[in-house]
Amino acid sequence: MMRFRRPALTHLQAPRPAARFAAVACAGLAALMLAGAPLQAQPAPAAPAQGPGSKPLRDVRYCELLPISVGLDGVSAQVFNTLGHSDCPQANWESLTDSELRKAFSSLYTVRNGPRFFIMDQIVASGATLKGEVVTVNGIALEKRAEVQLSLSELREKPYQDTVIDRSTLYRFDAGKPTFQLTSPDGSVYVMQSYAQIVDPKLTYADLPGLGAKLKLPAGWSYAMQTPAQELLLKADGKATVLQDDLKNTYQKIIPR
Repeated sequence: MMRFRRPALTHLQAPRPAARFAAVACAGLAALMLAGAPLQAQPAPAAPAQGPGSKPLRDVRYCELLPISVGLDGVSAQVFNTLGHSDCPQANWESLTDSELRKAFSSLYTVRNGPRFFIMDQIVASGATLKGEVVTVNGIALEKRAEVQLSLSELREKPYQDTVIDRSTLYRFDAGKPTFQLTSPDGSVYVMQSYAQIVDPKLTYADLPGLGAKLKLPAGWSYAMQTPAQELLLKADGKATVLQDDLKNTYQKIIPR
């Protein structure tokens, strides 16, 4: 793959792809089951404090690094995730340097995506998502989980835009626990898979029921909490459709079977 020289970063506005790629260790292409009670007004229950890789995953902290390569076919980004290796220590994350990232990935630019916190209760991975290359950068171990392909024209991304990524996963949301959903003007539903402390470092799980008041939702979009009466399963068979809101929280689109 042919790569542009480093000065091309000025034209690509390299830091901006973070919004495009941030979904990554979380996404799904189909809903296997969606049955729930009416929207609930009560606050979300406290999430249990758990370590990385433990089950359930709800409110488990993680970070991602996305080394980006640019070639004749557009932009590709590999996604490396800390899940199962660490909870992404804040001191190590904050002290990451560009030189360390270039050495680790030999990439044009590496997007730093995190800290983030999972919303689903379990991830069942398969295929390339099950086990990938492991790298350690500044004391942070990460494993390759996905890859994103984009054209150069897609880099100028805005929130609330679909992105299709490569991944094979099954996400499970427990019955009786809240989910947080966006609905688009055409009726498409997106289930939150992770919230971020990137734009708002003080955002917590307890804030999510009222998050709609903080979002700059486009016309016709809505945000709501829904508590399913049965477990919600979202499956990605090689492809997943995701988007982010304006606070960089990530959602997965439900595609009816």
